[in-house]
Amino acid sequence: MSVTNANLREHIESLIRFEVEDKEIPSISYTLVGRDEALARGHVQRRGLENSLSDKTRFRIASQTKMFTSICLMQLVEKKLVDIDVPVSAYLPGFEPKNPFRSNTPGPFGDDVTLRKLLSHTSGMIREPKSGHYLDVGNPPLSQTVSELTNVVLKNDPSKGVFSYSNAGIGIVGEVVSRVSGQSYSDYLTTNVLEPLGMNDSVIASTPEILANLAPASMWTLDGDTPAPVFDLGGAPAGNIYATLPDMEKFMMVLMRGGFTPDGQRIVSPSSLAQMWQVVGQRPAGYAGLRGYGLGFGVSEIDGWLSVGHGGAVYGFASQLSVMPQAGIGMLAISTLDCSNNVANRVTEDGLRLALAAHNMGNPPKPRTKYTSISDDQIQSLPGLFKCDDDNEFASIREKDGKLYLFGDGMPLQIKPKGKGSDFAIDGRLYGEGSDYEYLDLSFPDPDKMIWKGKVWSKTAQINEAMAGPELAPHLGDYGPDISITILTYENGSLMCLIEYFHSHRCTLVEGNCYKMHGYLYPEETLELGAEDEAGIRGIRVGPMFLARRP
Repeated sequence: MSVTNANLREHIESLIRFEVEDKEIPSISYTLVGRDEALARGHVQRRGLENSLSDKTRFRIASQTKMFTSICLMQLVEKKLVDIDVPVSAYLPGFEPKNPFRSNTPGPFGDDVTLRKLLSHTSGMIREPKSGHYLDVGNPPLSQTVSELTNVVLKNDPSKGVFSYSNAGIGIVGEVVSRVSGQSYSDYLTTNVLEPLGMNDSVIASTPEILANLAPASMWTLDGDTPAPVFDLGGAPAGNIYATLPDMEKFMMVLMRGGFTPDGQRIVSPSSLAQMWQVVGQRPAGYAGLRGYGLGFGVSEIDGWLSVGHGGAVYGFASQLSVMPQAGIGMLAISTLDCSNNVANRVTEDGLRLALAAHNMGNPPKPRTKYTSISDDQIQSLPGLFKCDDDNEFASIREKDGKLYLFGDGMPLQIKPKGKGSDFAIDGRLYGEGSDYEYLDLSFPDPDKMIWKGKVWSKTAQINEAMAGPELAPHLGDYGPDISITILTYENGSLMCLIEYFHSHRCTLVEGNCYKMHGYLYPEETLELGAEDEAGIRGIRVGPMFLARRP
C-alpha cells in the first residue's frame, strides 16, 4: 500500500506499534506537523495498558529544553545585549574555569569559554555540575549551580572545537539569560518564548496540576521495569520543561516559519535560526551520531534533507524532535521508557520519511527486519565472558528471561539471530537497526568464539571481585541516592563504575585516588575515590558530583 495523506497516520502508527510491542515500551506518543497545521497526532500504548493519554497530557521533554534556552539567548543577541563570542566572564563576573590545556598547541577556536561554545557543547565543560545535576533531587537555585562552576577544571581543550556534551554548560547559558534580562530564567522563558508561542500548557517547573496530568513512565534494568521518579532538575535550562503535544506542535511550526508564529509575531529572527543551525566545531573521533551541534540544536540529514532538533532523556522519558525546515515537516516522538532514545529517533526519522513519500518528496522507510527466535541450544551455549584476542577488552553474553544480551561498551545490548546460522544483530531498547551505534552486527563461528567490532573474541574465565587490591577493595560498593544508585565493582582486572542504571565505565588510574572514566555517558570524566563532602560524609566524586557511600 502506497503512502498518501489519507493513510499517513495509519502508516505511522503501524511502525510505532511494532516498536512498542517488540521492545515492550509502555507508550509512544507522537505528532507530525507541517508549517501551518498538525498532520497526525496520537498515542500508541502497549497492549494491556489503559493509561489515559490526551492532548492535555504532559510529557517531560528533557534536553529539548536546550533549544528553548538557545532561543532565549538569541533574543538578547538580537537586542545587542549579548555577544556570544566574548568570554562568559563578561556577563558572569568571576567566572574563570581552569583551563589545563593553555600550554598545549592551541586550536583554531581560542582558549576562552564563550556562549557559542557552551551552546554547541565545544567549551570543554564537564557534563554535570556539582549541585543541580542529574542525580541531585535537591533542586537548588540556578544561581548556586552556576556559582559552583566558576572555577571548575575543564575536561577538554576549548580551542579545539570538539563536541563533548555538557548539561552544566547550558545551565551557565540560562544564568546569563537571567543576569542580562534582569528576570529569573523561568520568568524570561515564560514571558518571552512560551507565552508568545501560545504554549499555555507548558512550564519549566512542576506543579501539582502538572504532575496530575503527567504521563506515567518507567525505568528499567534486566531485572524489570519500575515507575520513574519525578523531581525537578536544578539545571532547569538544560532539561526541565513539561509540555503537551499540541504545544510542541506550535514550537515546531515556528521553526519552520522562520521564527514567526502563524499570526505574524516574531519569536526569533530567520538569521538567528540560520546561525543556530550551523554546526560549530567537529565531532570527536569515532562519533557516529549527528553532523554536530549548532547553538542549542543538533544538526543532521535525513535522506539528503537538512534536519534540526534535539533528543531528550530524563527519568522515564525518551524523545526526539526533528524538523526539516526546507521540506516543511517536523515530527516529535516521546517514549515513556527510560533511555529508549534509539527507538524514538527511529520512529521520528521513519515518520518523516513517510511524510516525504506522501508528498512525493522521497521514499518510504525500509521495512523493519524480522528476526528469528533464539534456540534453546544458543541460550545454553553462548553465554559467558569473552576477551578480545587483540587487546585487553572484555565483553560478555548473558541470558535473561529467554533473551540474550551482549554486555559490551558498558551497556546491555539485546542480540537477535538473523536466521538459522551464526549471525546475530543488536536490536533492543538501547540500540538497534537504524541507530548511530557502529557495531550492530556480530557472529559466533562456534560457542567459544565471537566476531564483533571486526575483532575475534574468545571465551575466557571470569576475574572475580575478590582479586581487587587493598587500594580498591574498600571503595567497592554502592553510592548515591535511591533514585539512581552508582555501583563500583572490580571486573576482569579493572575498576568499573556503573552509573545511571546501566551505563558502565572502565576506570584507569591517573594518580592517587583519581581515575579516568571510559564509556559512553561520562567519557573522560574524573572519578575520585574516598572523597568527602563539606559535612565530612564519605563517598566518591564523578566530576564535581558528590555521591555518598550507601549503607
